[in-house]
Amino acid sequence: MGPKKRDPTEGFVDGIVRWAGAYLISFVGLVHLLESGEHFTYAAYLGALFLANFVLSAVAAVGIVWTGGRWAWLLGVAVAGGAFVALLWSRTFGLPGFPGGVGQWFNFLAWMAVAFELPFLAVAALVLTSPGRALVAAEQRRIDREELPPTWQETPEHFALLEEEMREIRARMELDVSDLRTHLDPRTLRERTERGASTRLRSFLHRAKSRQR
Repeated sequence: MGPKKRDPTEGFVDGIVRWAGAYLISFVGLVHLLESGEHFTYAAYLGALFLANFVLSAVAAVGIVWTGGRWAWLLGVAVAGGAFVALLWSRTFGLPGFPGGVGQWFNFLAWMAVAFELPFLAVAALVLTSPGRALVAAEQRRIDREELPPTWQETPEHFALLEEEMREIRARMELDVSDLRTHLDPRTLRERTERGASTRLRSFLHRAKSRQR
């Protein structure tokens, strides 16, 4: 009897990704909660937006942990991405009721929020994009293979795991190998050598003529 095939969405790696995303978006909301009081003094709508960021971040974090649903990740991306864009806009062009924000690039809490927003967006890419999901699944298969007991090391299931990982490696390397072949093609190398020699010869003759003048 071979090893039980695991759904890649329920694996150890997926769990790490989900918890990392939940923690990061939670910290994004907490930082905005800390800043909300100050922004209420600038404009009421700014304070309300910061509180909304906190609430939506909490909803996204709970959704990511409990369901891992795409909607929760997309909500987190909207919150983190929107906050980052708003920061850049406020520092570059200003916001209504907050003209003093222009040029204030060195704000500790603002950049603390960015330190959580950008990593969250990177983690979300592992869930929301096809290459990201493939990377997570490949890492989970590697862990599954290493956990196989010795009695299963030469079973068809084990070789199937190896073959699937090799296919992914070959697919990633195919473009690099094709490019390498192009660069190592004898005709290409000869043409580059001839062009280089011709260029150096013309440069040498030009310098020689300049010296004669």
